[in-house]
Amino acid sequence: MAERHFSYLGNYMKINSLAYIFLGTSLVLAGCGDGGASSADMGTLTLRLADAPGEEVESAVIWTSGVSVVGEDGIQVLSTDTATYDLLSLQGGVTAALGSAEIPVGTYNQLRLIVDSARVTLKSPVTFTDGSPTASLKVPSGSESGLKVNLDSVEVIPGETVLLVDFDVSRSFVFQGPPGGPKSAIFKPVIHATVMNVAGSIAGTVQPVASRAGLFAIQGTDTIATTAADTLTGAYVIRYLAPGTYSVLARATGYQDGIVGGVLVGNSQNVTGVDFTLVP
Repeated sequence: MAERHFSYLGNYMKINSLAYIFLGTSLVLAGCGDGGASSADMGTLTLRLADAPGEEVESAVIWTSGVSVVGEDGIQVLSTDTATYDLLSLQGGVTAALGSAEIPVGTYNQLRLIVDSARVTLKSPVTFTDGSPTASLKVPSGSESGLKVNLDSVEVIPGETVLLVDFDVSRSFVFQGPPGGPKSAIFKPVIHATVMNVAGSIAGTVQPVASRAGLFAIQGTDTIATTAADTLTGAYVIRYLAPGTYSVLARATGYQDGIVGGVLVGNSQNVTGVDFTLVP
């Protein structure tokens, strides 16, 4: 694939200013029943949680107390358990159970995740304005009606479907302040989700390794997923992508942006060789 370089971001990104939660589109749920009359009316929906890394963040912990989906027949609760998740431990293919329940088959168009609070710790030596590296943050309405994530008419049919909920730390914590200096933070959760049995990925390398680039999978003007290049090898993998066509943006401080467009990801396809050589 040909690589093109840009010194500007244009309409591709709105880094650290997104105030919405975006869910990957065109989710197709598949399963099979056991032939019984009751099972034909029900399907198991299982949610698992993952994370995209944040360059400035040492630790990001969230507290949740329930998750549900909303469909034609109202709200279906998947879990009311209280749980704590260290998001930065959920990388490199590691996931955690978020909720699971047998629910009526049908169409679901919204996910509701109750997030009571969050705690973020910055990488040394950066601190918040009070001198501490750690801050506790609240989610507006997150602990009441829950974070409302619109779905693209997800059809649940008999059998089990595993939906991967990807919590993007790099865009969920919006930091303000000079580079390397005291920060203030706003918690604006950014989430996308993909059915596990069709999810794909895009992988490659970024040179020079010292650029410590961030990678972004983009559709139109929407950033779907992010990751960071390995600081020792420059390798990266953008995981949990719904089938579709993406542009991949590589961005690093002190370098021109690099972008590769027209990257097609098929069902369960792991696309490799999307490489970048960034220009100072």
